[in-house]
Order: sequence, then C-alpha cells, then structure tokens
Amino acid sequence: MSAVIQIRTMKLGEGIPKICIPLTDKTTEGLAQSLRDLNGIPFDFAEWRADFFDGIEQPGKRLEALRCLRDGLGEHPLLFTLRTSAEMGMANIHTDQYMAINRSVVDSGLADIIDIELSQGEQAFCTLVQYAHEADVRVIASCHNFCSTPDRETIVETMRLMQKLGADVAKYAVMPKCSRDVLTLLDATLTMREIYPETPVITMSMGAQGAVSRVCGSIFGSCATFGTAGKASAPGQLPAADLARFLELLHPSHS
Repeated sequence: MSAVIQIRTMKLGEGIPKICIPLTDKTTEGLAQSLRDLNGIPFDFAEWRADFFDGIEQPGKRLEALRCLRDGLGEHPLLFTLRTSAEMGMANIHTDQYMAINRSVVDSGLADIIDIELSQGEQAFCTLVQYAHEADVRVIASCHNFCSTPDRETIVETMRLMQKLGADVAKYAVMPKCSRDVLTLLDATLTMREIYPETPVITMSMGAQGAVSRVCGSIFGSCATFGTAGKASAPGQLPAADLARFLELLHPSHS
C-alpha cells in the first residue's frame, strides 16, 4: 500500500484520485478571475504555474499573487510550480534564480506544496527539499519528457531517485508515440505502487493519445490528475468536470 501524504485536509495516496487545476494567468487580476471561475468546478487542489506570470521575478508581484491565491482557495491546498524551459515551461532562468524564487515562496508560508524539477541537478534538488521540509512545505519531484516515452525501467529508476532524494511525491510525465507507450507508462506506475510504495506517485501520458492515462492512471497507482477549468497547462488535459465523472465511475465506493 502506498504512503499517504496529508496536505491541509487533502490526503494524496488515499481514496479517489485528487483533481488539480492549473492556473496559468499572466496577472494577479487574471488569477483572481480564474479563482472565481472555479465556483462549482470539482477539484481538490490548485497549481499556480508561475512561469506564465508576468513579473514572477519581482518579489512584490509574486507575493501579491500568492496572497490572492491563498485567500481565494480557502482550505484547498496550493501547489507552486515554476516550470523552466528545460522542462518545456515558460521560465527561461538559471538554477540560482530558480532556487531563489522557490525559497521565497517557501518563506511566504502561502504555498502548501512546491514542485521541484529533478533536471535542476541533485545538489540543487536536495537543497530545496531540505529548505521546504524545514518549513513544513511538501515537495513534488517532477520530470517531463515531451518528446517520447522512456522504457519502464528508466521511468521507475527516475521515480526511485526522487524518493531517495527526499521527495514527498514523485511525478513523471511522458509523450507517447504509440498506444504501447501509454501502456509502458501505466506499467511503470503499477510497478511503483506494487514494489516501491514509499511515496505516492503522479504519472501521465500527454497529448490526445495519452489522455486515457489521466483517467485510468488511478487504477494503476497515480494519486492525482490535472484537469482544466478553462485553460490547459499541458497537452491532453481534460476538463475537471469530465474527470470527476470518470473517476466516480472508476471508483464508485469513494463517490
């Protein structure tokens, strides 16, 4: 049985998989409107994709946006993600900047979880994990392959490394070139649940071909899925309302 991570009232790794809504607005005003648009949308936590935000490197603008999100989300957990260009994100920054911005978010006390890219290097990764944990902030380790799907062993080894380096949740996203690639991702997910359950995992196969993994991934051990309430942050994301209906059908005992 996989570990369970509690963040506010949400338990990752237990019960029905959790739905995360990515917020990709460029301004604080846009974020505020997106929060209002969440009224009536089924979701469990929200991800601020801060790399889309204009002025993310400016401490004042960053803090204003964080306060807006924290106030608007209430008890829903907030995940802070600064996706860099190395992982196909919008932030073209070097590691020192990446670490400084993430540290400031931890210091604010307004984010419950931060996403740390494994591609930043093990030293930077471990430094940020320790910094976050000292402030009681959880860490999702992430790795994205927008070109292809590695073999099962590579995916598993990467998530095992995330676990060994102290991540609370291991996340791996891939791009399929064929239907069998989707099966490879799901096989790796199941392997983690059956053999290496030390942390919850989040996995997804991106694009239209991999969209099925965002629904059925939970059957194989993925503890969360990303759904839209308007704007998508990655190819293949489905509307949160549709995700909720699919998940209820797949997990009737938890609906």
